[in-house]
Amino acid sequence: MKEVNEVDARGLACPQPVLETRKALERGERELVVLADSVSSRDNVLRYAGSIGCRVDFTEVSPGQFRISIHRDNATPLPKAEVSCPAPAHTGTVIYFGTDQMGRGSQELGRKLMGGFIRTWIDIEPRPWRMLFVNSGVHLTTDGSEVLEAIQLLEERMVEVLSCGTCLEHFGLKEKLRVGRVTNMYEIIGTLNAAHRIITPD
Repeated sequence: MKEVNEVDARGLACPQPVLETRKALERGERELVVLADSVSSRDNVLRYAGSIGCRVDFTEVSPGQFRISIHRDNATPLPKAEVSCPAPAHTGTVIYFGTDQMGRGSQELGRKLMGGFIRTWIDIEPRPWRMLFVNSGVHLTTDGSEVLEAIQLLEERMVEVLSCGTCLEHFGLKEKLRVGRVTNMYEIIGTLNAAHRIITPD
């Protein structure tokens, strides 16, 4: 019995789960399993597969973890289908941290200013929708950060905290992330496109 091909789309942001699914189907796969870890990824894959005539089903194997089964009844060329990402339901101010310092000049002063900037947001209304940490900015969300407690408090108050996965890997910090979740360039671009306002404190 032929083993069912599996696409692991966990941790991927739109439109990557759909793109990976399409690649597998374009290789001629007739039976496909897609693993997803968000409702939006699950729904996007189901919508895409259904739009090209596949039979689809899914099970929630654990809270927030989905196993999507896709069946193609024939091997005819795949019809074209739009691959899109719905706009996030909630948008607002995005703070983009491209470094762990604020301003140019003294590094010690820059880190102190950045700490004050982040802590001040705890008392500011409205709070940002998302905080994006890229390049050396990921040092603020990982072990050793002097502002972890402040960022954790902001997350508790419904601010989404996202750190670039490529950046975490570059600095050897992927296992040391202590607040928020890992993101990728697809989600970073989608966030910046959807933002009403972008603040870059660096």
